[in-house]
Amino acid sequence: MSVVRIDDRYMAQRNVPDILTLASKNLVIVGCGTIGGYLAEMLVRAGAGTAGGRLTIVDFDTLYPQNIGRHRLGFPNLFSNKASGMAEELQRLAPGADISARPVDVKAANLGTVDLLIDTTGEESLGHWLCKRYLPTTPMLSVWIEGPGTAVRALLRTKETGACYRCLCEANRKGQFLTVVGELRTLMAGQGCEGLYVPFPASVSVQAASLGGEMVLAWANNRVSPSLRTKLIDTNYQLATPDCDPPRVEECVACTS
Repeated sequence: MSVVRIDDRYMAQRNVPDILTLASKNLVIVGCGTIGGYLAEMLVRAGAGTAGGRLTIVDFDTLYPQNIGRHRLGFPNLFSNKASGMAEELQRLAPGADISARPVDVKAANLGTVDLLIDTTGEESLGHWLCKRYLPTTPMLSVWIEGPGTAVRALLRTKETGACYRCLCEANRKGQFLTVVGELRTLMAGQGCEGLYVPFPASVSVQAASLGGEMVLAWANNRVSPSLRTKLIDTNYQLATPDCDPPRVEECVACTS
């Protein structure tokens, strides 16, 4: 006979013995697309949903065949809700974790108390709405992909003096805190009934999720600087902005209390 540990604390803490895990935190991921699915799994492996904490995944979208090439889910979840499918998959991986799906539009969702809100949708207008709705009382992390997989970026907003996602978008339009030197290439693909989309491999989605996961763990350990972090994927470009702490835009209507 042998005895092995399978408790949540052991499995989450084993690989990161010197830092705090995500145990006891109430985390919400908005968007369970190509970034959100991989990120949700990383957070659960880091202790999300344990010790009284909760991981909530919000997305009303359906998984279609064209999504499978770069989504964490696959054929068993075709034509089902992404958030529900991901929650079920993660529950199989971590039966002791508290993981819930909200297959609704986040604008109609009552999220309750949230320790960290994570936006992985990459939709600028929705990102602005989330900032307006939840800042400055709720810390917020935005994670997205620039161009056709040119770079991945993440912005953590925890302080009223720091930039929110809308602040950064406004600064970018003024030529500040840009991702790369020069213009990002615009590339679209798709035809017929599938519609147009921005092509990039699943590896870029995993890199974005990894950056987001690193920043969530840094937040849990009160290491919130630099708040804007970028990882360059396409080495044909030159990084324009090193990791830094962009300030809030004073006239921002989203994060001004």
